[in-house]
Amino acid sequence: MVLKLATGEFKGMTLASTDTARELRPTQAMVREAIINTLSSIFMAEDLEFSGLQILDLFSGSGSMGFEFLSNGAQSICFVERDPKCQKLLRSNAKKMRAESKVKVCSGILPKILKSGNFSQESFNLVFFDPPFKFTVDQFLANVKAVLDNKLLQDNAFLVLEYKNDELAKALEEQFSEHLVLLKTKKYGGCTVVFARKIFSK
Repeated sequence: MVLKLATGEFKGMTLASTDTARELRPTQAMVREAIINTLSSIFMAEDLEFSGLQILDLFSGSGSMGFEFLSNGAQSICFVERDPKCQKLLRSNAKKMRAESKVKVCSGILPKILKSGNFSQESFNLVFFDPPFKFTVDQFLANVKAVLDNKLLQDNAFLVLEYKNDELAKALEEQFSEHLVLLKTKKYGGCTVVFARKIFSK
């Protein structure tokens, strides 16, 4: 499997990868580029930049999307991944990009690890969700709930959620309308990407 960054300073760089890491399903280059372009458009309207992003990347796998964020200047990223082979890939790619100081790799099972206190001193202004496609909507929502319940997001933080169809967007509106506002829902090939934002706490 060949993974190349699609955008930013390190566009064209080949990431270390493997076909043996469990359930490895990297976000396609076309989708990664589209996510970056959509966020760029949102940021431009609010005078925001990638350089201010502190990112939480859940179900990281190879970390292809996370490294796309780093290639565009993100301040830091915390990868959460339970597979040791994927963790090794994440550290290897961080070293290849000379971004070790910006990268943290956390080992644990989601959503349990989010409730463990490991993140008690941290908050993020963007969270990226890309679980295995076999995940149900209910499993996905349980992880969104854990992020919100454990106050891991700063006010007005962005959420980028990748799923196999549009069922997730509908469920998010039904269950989290008090906490999240959906900005955009876009379909790319075999997946749907939801862009949402945490509502400012009163």
